[in-house]
This record gives sequence, structure tokens and C-alpha cells, in this order.
Amino acid sequence: MNLSTSPQENGTDCRNVSRAAVQAVQTPTISARQGRSAWCGMGCAPALLTAVVLCCLMWVLPGLSTAAEDGGGKVFLWSFAAEKGTLYLLGSVHVLRPDAYPLDERIDRAYEASRRVVFEADVKEIAGDDVQQVLKEHGMYGDDATLKEYISGDTFRLLQNHAQTAGIPPARFERMKPWLCAVTLSGAELSRLGFRPELGIDAHYAARAEKDGKERIFLESARFQVELLAGMPGEQQEELLRQALRELEVIGEKSDALVSAWKRGDADALEAIVGISLKEYPRIRKALFTDRNLSWMSCLEKLLESEGDTLVIVGAGHLVGEDGILNLLRRKGYNPVQH
Repeated sequence: MNLSTSPQENGTDCRNVSRAAVQAVQTPTISARQGRSAWCGMGCAPALLTAVVLCCLMWVLPGLSTAAEDGGGKVFLWSFAAEKGTLYLLGSVHVLRPDAYPLDERIDRAYEASRRVVFEADVKEIAGDDVQQVLKEHGMYGDDATLKEYISGDTFRLLQNHAQTAGIPPARFERMKPWLCAVTLSGAELSRLGFRPELGIDAHYAARAEKDGKERIFLESARFQVELLAGMPGEQQEELLRQALRELEVIGEKSDALVSAWKRGDADALEAIVGISLKEYPRIRKALFTDRNLSWMSCLEKLLESEGDTLVIVGAGHLVGEDGILNLLRRKGYNPVQH
């Protein structure tokens, strides 16, 4: 299959379809050698930028375990039958604990049946070193500017309180821009709860796909993800930070409901939880979910016309809701079947 030419060996690049979403949030210019990874600031694990780009779902999922309980019920996996093959759509959790494995065998069967696997971004690119400098350049204030000058007093106080709770000296945030503060705090909280990005579903299947010689396709680049966050106007960055801070407050009380919704493959319940999370932040939802979902559609439609089966792995929050991928494909006449 040849959607476009990939800069990565043994991988296909479908990432040009996402550029409009970047332009919609006024992105800065970043050179082609930049944008390879996530750097969450103060000692957090790498590769957490992907979790933040899937921000609301990742920030409210920390209690989740995807290990199968009894093999019954449904999972967060759908399939679309096409003329030349089947497209499997798997809702992913990007950071997990070790006890999340083994995954449900239905997910593994979909992987085994697929000749190609589609990811949001190349996890090797995300885990690289080059983007650290990019994130410093676009996530830190220059000269003598400080964060306190660019956000409200209320937001700054919330940030200080949560930083202290996470064990991060508040002074470390002084030069960070709001979006990078959001990345750092979410990463620290996930790490505190025992979650590791290398155990995320994406990383798990990316390693398997490379080992098995399967074709790998990437919907976005790490550079795009950096641009998406760094290019947000100041007010929207503060919204992102406030949304992250708000979610950190409700992780414990929401975890049981999220575990139940995930394990039974309940898209409506998961959408309700994500919807509550984003209710006060429609611009964040549009930039990080709706616009990106729409930008991926042309690639997904090409995959539905391709020979052989395909497994698409994207954050579970992208599947649900009125403008989720499942509904977007239904509107185009495709009929998903949940497993």
C-alpha cells in the first residue's frame, strides 16, 4: 500500500492529512529536523506528549486496567467490512500499568489478522531526543518572562497547589508556558500512579509490528503534536492547563466508572465521562479531538479500499461522541461491528 512516502524505514506516512488542524490553532514554524518526541519538562517519563494530545481521556483514565476478566462481553474494538478486507478500529490507552497485560485475545486476533497497523504517531520518533530541544524552545519563556505574567492569578494558585501535591517544586514552572505545564503535571501524576508510556497499547503493538515485519502507518508526526500544543493562543493554552488541573482532582473518584466502561466496551458511558471533562472547554475539544478526527478521515477511507486487513489504533476518546471516528464513518455509509 502506498498512501505517501514515509521518512521512517519500513513505515508508511499518512501524516500530511493533518496539516489543516495545525493551521487552525496558529502553529509556529518548526524546522524539519525538529519535533521527534515528547519532553514533559521536569524529569517525567518521555513519550507522554501523545497522552496529552489525547489529553482529556488520558488525564481521566489513570485507574484503568485493560486486562480481560472473563473473556465475555465486549471490548473497545470495532471492525468495518470492506470489499478487499477488514478495517479494525481499536480504542487505545497510551499509558498503562504492568497489570494491564495480557490484553483481551480478541484484540490480539485483530492484530494477527492485519497486514498493516496504523498509529497516531511513530513511537520511536516520539521517544527520540531531538524534540527535547524543540519543546524547550517552544515551551519555555525567553528573557525574564515568567508564567505568572501570562495566566490568571486563580490558575497560578491552582498550579502551585497541584505541583506541591505532585512533589514538584512550584519554582520549576516559572519559565514554562501553560501547555508545557499541563504536560508536566499530567505526566508526573501518571508516573506517580505507576503508569508507563512504554506499556501503552500503541507502544506494545508498535514493537510487535516492527518485529513481525508488518507495514506501519502514521497519521501524525511528533512534530505535528508539538505544533498543535505550542501553537495554541495564550488563552487556549490556559484553558488546556486549567482542564488538566481540573482532571487531576477527579482521577480517584472517576476511575471505577472508567474501568467498568472500558471493560464492557461501553462507548456511550465513556463518551459521557469525556464529555463532562470537556464541557467547559469546547475549543480544546475541537482542536484536540474533532479537527484531528476529521483530518484522519481521508487516510482511513483509503485504508478501507486497500487489499488486506488493517488495524487502526488511536486513543479511545477519538472513537466516541457525535464527531468521533465511529460516527464519522457511519455517516459515510460504513457499518461498524463491535467485538
